Parts: sequence; C-alpha cells; structure tokens
Amino acid sequence: PACLAQDRFFAMFIALLAVVGATSAPRSSTTSAFSRRGVINAVGSFGMASAFAPAAQAGLFGPFPGEQPADLGVRTDGTLKGCGPSPNCWSTSGDSSHRISPFEYSGSKSAAKADLMAVLSAYPQAGVPLDGGVIDGGGNKLVTDEGNYVYMQFTSKKFGFFDDVEFNFLDGGKVAIRSASRQGDSDLGVNAARLKYIGTQLSAKGGWKTALGI
Repeated sequence: PACLAQDRFFAMFIALLAVVGATSAPRSSTTSAFSRRGVINAVGSFGMASAFAPAAQAGLFGPFPGEQPADLGVRTDGTLKGCGPSPNCWSTSGDSSHRISPFEYSGSKSAAKADLMAVLSAYPQAGVPLDGGVIDGGGNKLVTDEGNYVYMQFTSKKFGFFDDVEFNFLDGGKVAIRSASRQGDSDLGVNAARLKYIGTQLSAKGGWKTALGI
C-alpha cells in the first residue's frame, strides 16, 4: 500500500541523513555520534542495500577513512599510544580497561621481526573470517617499516572504515602492540579478532607467546 511505501521511504531517508550527518561531523563529535555497528544497522535494518545502490555508487556509504592520527608512533620509552574511552582500541600501553599483553618471542629480534613481517604480508587482502562474516575485507596496507617499528592500515569491506595497527619491538623479547579504529565507538570486536589472528599465525611459527589477555 502507498502508506507503507511512504513510511519505508521516510525511514530510509532518515537513516541516510543519520549516516551522512554522522560521517560529516567534526572529529570531536564523531566519536559519540555513530559507531561502526550503528552505520551498518542503519542501512541493514531497512533492507536498503538495493534501494540505496545509487547513493553507494556516489560514495555516500563509504569509504570513510577518517583522519590518520597525528600522534601515532613510538614514544621515547619504546611504548605506543594508549587508548581513549571508546571500546574500539587495544594497546599494550595506557589504562587497564584497554590494555593487552605484548607478544613475546624467544629468538633474536631480527628473526622475530621477520616472522611478523611474513605474517602481515600473508594477511589476506580479502579479510579473515569472524562469526560467519569477514573482517578487514577492504584490504590492508603496510605504511611504515622502520627499524623496530611497523605500522599497518586495515580497511573494512562495508563502508571502508580504517583501523591503525602498530607494532614496536622492545628489548627483552617483547613486542608493543596497538590496534584502534579511527572513528566511532563499537568496532564489533574487529580489533581484538585481528590481533588474535596475527598472534595465532605467529605462534604457528614457534618461539612465540601471543596470549593477549582479552
């Protein structure tokens, strides 16, 4: 009936405004305005994939890379940046609610880094499975490989959200780690799953302890 069609169109229109408004908001308000789950649900809950195909082609549904944080990198003590209040970040530094255990290796630092680079190079560009779906289906890219420091970017298939992932090899057989989403609040468990996958691949090589404690 016409009434139902009008209601559906109105709901779709409101959801589109919410998505566009949230993704165009200033960075300071974006964190509280939307989450990865919220954007996906806004589109999925009304069955809008086909209805909004032209909008998707126009880029209204992504990619949404956000701004690359200006304060990434190694601190003077070898640690990496901690996390803010949002649950879409894990780090070996900072407050206990977002803290993970570092990876540990028993061999030389050079051999351990070679292991990590091999795992990262083999990380599927099509993503890895998670709960019947796929994470990082938008691909990944090595940004920095300098000395003990490695910085990667991972992208979601839906909407093209970017996550920043860092590693720094410390003395004493440990690797500092940080994985964080640039935007939103909830990450649907993506950052934790990614690190666990990388840890599993390292452990398979032998000489690694990769239990994150999460």
